[in-house]
Amino acid sequence: MAVQATILPTNTSAPGTAFAGPVVSGDLAAGNATPNQGLSVNMQQVTLNQNGATAVSVTAYLPKHSVLVDILVDPITNWNSATSDVLTIGLTAGGTEYVTSVDVKTITARTRPTFSQAQLAAMLDASGAVVATVTPTGAASAGQTVVTYIYAQTANWQNP
Repeated sequence: MAVQATILPTNTSAPGTAFAGPVVSGDLAAGNATPNQGLSVNMQQVTLNQNGATAVSVTAYLPKHSVLVDILVDPITNWNSATSDVLTIGLTAGGTEYVTSVDVKTITARTRPTFSQAQLAAMLDASGAVVATVTPTGAASAGQTVVTYIYAQTANWQNP
């Protein structure tokens, strides 16, 4: 069986349905104290591949004012630099607004980073570029990490 190389359509005529705004599920049933509606959860993935002693960054773009629900880190191939290979995730390369440190040299299974209170607050309104960076200490000759962003696009997506 062939493995699907990418989960995103490669052209605008690919199968599937595209939405510009959030997908809302539920109804406004009479008698409820509050509407029983919720937003759909979406995901985007990026893959980081080692490049010797050079830091590697990959950018994903979330819709404006999305809630970043979770981040998953999958060690497809462990990085093998001399000391450590640290993954950070933020607004720019090397930024730590969302993830401070995951050593992708040592993890052996899917990992959820530990988030600080400031990072959790930032994840409540994630907009635009989200940059994952792996910075090796020493040269790496192997390493591949997949980062999955799980998010919900909010009804506030059109506001600046």
